[in-house]
Amino acid sequence: MPINDWQFWFVSLLALVALAFVAKPLFPMKSRQARCGGCPSNQTEDGETEKRASLTVDGKRVG
Repeated sequence: MPINDWQFWFVSLLALVALAFVAKPLFPMKSRQARCGGCPSNQTEDGETEKRASLTVDGKRVG
């Protein structure tokens, strides 16, 4: 392995950056915005909670 060659280190660094770019979507990230219904982020400007749509399958409510 040519560890004394600058081109080796340049290509190795480039490969690590590419690997990080490809692997980043595979790891879960914590979002700043909460996704729960009772959290303050779900409230509108006037303080009311937004109404959520109900999930239905074939016209029947699920969950």
